[in-house]
This record gives sequence, C-alpha cells and structure tokens, in this order.
Amino acid sequence: MRLLAFTKPFGSIDAPELAEAVASVGAEGADLLVREGQTVSPADPDGIAVVAAELGRRGLTLDVVTTDFLDADADAERLIAACGESGVPLVRVGFYRYDPAIGYHHQLKEARAALTRLAGLAARHGVRVAVQLHHGTIHSSASLALALAGDLDDVRFYADPGNQAKEGSEAWALNVELLGDRMACMGVKNAAWRSGPDGWTCDWQPFADGGVVRWAEIIPGLRERGYSGVLSLHVHYPTADPVAAVRRDLDHLRGLLG
Repeated sequence: MRLLAFTKPFGSIDAPELAEAVASVGAEGADLLVREGQTVSPADPDGIAVVAAELGRRGLTLDVVTTDFLDADADAERLIAACGESGVPLVRVGFYRYDPAIGYHHQLKEARAALTRLAGLAARHGVRVAVQLHHGTIHSSASLALALAGDLDDVRFYADPGNQAKEGSEAWALNVELLGDRMACMGVKNAAWRSGPDGWTCDWQPFADGGVVRWAEIIPGLRERGYSGVLSLHVHYPTADPVAAVRRDLDHLRGLLG
C-alpha cells in the first residue's frame, strides 16, 4: 500500500511549495484537491501538469485528483484531459448529496446519468473516475455506491471509514468485500463523538490520537485481503501547522503498516 497526502490542509500555496510540503511529510505521492482556494482551481487545468512535474522532481507521484465535478461540463473536460496528459490514473468526482425533498430514486436516476457522462469523458482520456463513500450523499455506503455506479464497470470507488463514521458507520470488511478490486483508494482519518450544548456530534480529530474508526484492525485486514492500492491521509481538523499535523498523522499510519 502506498501513502498519499491529501493536499486540502495546505491551502493555496504554489506548486513548488506544495510538492515540497508533500515530500517533507514523508508521503509517497499526492491526492490533489482541485478547488477554489487550493493550489489548482477548476478553471486552471494547466496547473495539473505543473504540480505533477514538481512532485516528479522530488521522486513523488500524482496518484489522485479530487474534484467537485458532478457532470461532464467544459471545466471537467479540460481538467480530465489534463489529468490524462499528466498520467494521473484516478479522478474523484463530486458528491451527489441526498435531498429528501427530491427523493432518492429520482436523484439516483439523475446522478447515474451524470456519472455515465463523466465516466465516458474520462475513458476518452485514459483516466478512471472514482466515487467516494461520504456522509450526506446517495453513496454513503458500499452498497449505495455500487447502486449508483450500476453497470458502469469502469467506475472505481474511494472507500472512507472516517466519512462513514459521520453517518453511522458500517462494517469495514463488508465494504471491502463488496467493492472488491474496484476499490482504488481509501481515505484515512479519524473522528470522535463528543457531547455538547446541542447534543452529541461526531468531530474530526488527529488520526494519531485515535478515534471511533478501528484503524489498528483495518490496516492489517486490508493487507490480509491483498489490497495493494493507495491510502490517502486526510487532515480535516483545525491546525496552525498543517505540515506538522500531516507528518504526525502519516507517521502514525506508517507505524500501523509496520
């Protein structure tokens, strides 16, 4: 398993600084978030090649590009084409949020049509799209994500036990079994339930500090099942020093890997 640093906590630093940050935390590659306020924005597809080149100079790879694209619009086409040209194998699409006012079945039909267009666009550029398991969406579990993908065999999945903890959790082994060899990435983070004035909330916290997700069981379990894909370390909690926070959490993850 290879360890990636998700670039969200580094913000809008330029490409050389970003690559240096990823190298300094000890990651083997990057999961690049493309969003306003980040190193690369959706309107800047040329930035993909720049980041990939800067990582390459440091012996690192750009394994995943994470986007908010929900359909194959012009920005998505330009950025996915740039990923193909830069050798990025996987593009994570955005979140198809669940809206009870619209209803699951209608949303499923619309989202699958959009995902079909995105998967077709990616295939034309030698890239695959991935759906991330995420709370608050119509793909919060392995079974729901598979239902969304339907017969789109080229769609891959981005597992995320931490995200699932936000919505109620699910047996990690069941997720891994259901997703099978279509699981291309797993997000790594942890959370804890805390009691406050408004009741109990599930909040992100440093991965190195533990939490409700049983990573000490998941990591060896992945190895036993022959998973050889990437693990993307996420830091979503507030921190004054994102480089130090990512390095600490990544060191902890590396320790679990043995």
